[in-house]
Amino acid sequence: MLRDFSTCHDDFNLKPPDGILKEHTFSWLGFVQYLHVTTGLPHHSKAPRVVLIHKQFSVGTATDMLNLPKNYKLGNVIFGDYERDEEDCGLTRTQAKMGVKCPRAYFEMPLVDITPHPEYSRFGVGNSLALVKFLRPVKSHYMIPICLPTLIERETKRKNKAVFMVDYLSSVPKDFDSEKMAKKTLKMYTHKDCRRHRMRSQLGSEGVTHVLCSSGCGIRPGAPIVSHALEGTFQLIGIAAGGAPCARRSMRRKLNREPPLYIDVYPYASWIINYITAHVLPRPYPENFMLAEEGSSMGIHREYLRARRKQKSGWRARTYVTGDYCFKSLKKQRKTAFFYSEQFEVNADPPAKLNVIMKLSAGIECTIVCARLLLPNRLSKPEIEGVGGYNITITFNTLWFPYTFYFSLGLNGKNTTERDFSKWIVERSPGFW
Repeated sequence: MLRDFSTCHDDFNLKPPDGILKEHTFSWLGFVQYLHVTTGLPHHSKAPRVVLIHKQFSVGTATDMLNLPKNYKLGNVIFGDYERDEEDCGLTRTQAKMGVKCPRAYFEMPLVDITPHPEYSRFGVGNSLALVKFLRPVKSHYMIPICLPTLIERETKRKNKAVFMVDYLSSVPKDFDSEKMAKKTLKMYTHKDCRRHRMRSQLGSEGVTHVLCSSGCGIRPGAPIVSHALEGTFQLIGIAAGGAPCARRSMRRKLNREPPLYIDVYPYASWIINYITAHVLPRPYPENFMLAEEGSSMGIHREYLRARRKQKSGWRARTYVTGDYCFKSLKKQRKTAFFYSEQFEVNADPPAKLNVIMKLSAGIECTIVCARLLLPNRLSKPEIEGVGGYNITITFNTLWFPYTFYFSLGLNGKNTTERDFSKWIVERSPGFW
């Protein structure tokens, strides 16, 4: 369960410009419908946004989830840009070779429970977060949640202030098959800056305990502001509590007299993780605990004594990762350096089959701890050998691809230890180096 939070939207090549987004760009954004208790029709002007943070949980504002309009009830959570994988839509390997893709789809998920933060239910805080639990986890492998924010990324955005907002074009999406999303770059201001600005404008209290504000206007409740970290993770910085409508076009680019407010997500990150993982009880003893005549002791696995052990590997959406650091928390991943990123593309007419063998060396001063290979689909499983050292070998085949095949490679590394350096120095060839 804890590892699920490190398996989040991680794409170091995705840098879309402002404006209307292509489909399957940010599929973790959804919305909740307000349905009339008598007619069953959706509300004409309100559809609060929610953000997928776990396969079975999303997060939104507590006010929009619990204080419903009169004569309305909560409907299903809808993801208007649901991305299905080949198994989910029944796509065969032969169809994938011909270039057939899963058709566009939307996804309706029934709700099981809504849990607001205790500050909202017990202490009457005006705006806070609420967790929305689904009936079952999201099935598609390509529907991955957004990452929770880290302290380092939050401090970085506090200095450079560059974030972006993602939202649907329509205030109440209805035609799901043709609904579009858009991206808008904004300037973010911290609680201190926002409070000072509101006092200067003689406005009242913000009504939230952890508040951010930004440039722009007309922000809809629940819309997220997002940060794209250097290593590729998309992190949820804030969730909109609302904002004044745009009276003039010039208001969209500057800090207004009454700026839109956001709930700062980072202070709630530990509560989110604790609540979602609370129903999974840990084992009373670790697996390597054993009893001896002299008393209890911790057994040591033989493989832990090796200089290099086999690294973990697995899929993360369309990205195949190898390396123990790839499965650790974002905080521990930030201790490494994302030092290599390159995208490759092959064009062939008529379609062809490609066998790829790549050998890369980072030099003995750098230990490669995580390798990420982004592929068009999950139908061919690659092999990445050598992670944990300074040389890696990547091998995979493309089968028969339709005219264009692309893949991207990203590497994380850290400084080589003295022990490994002395072990590897004999491998250094004077002619090559």
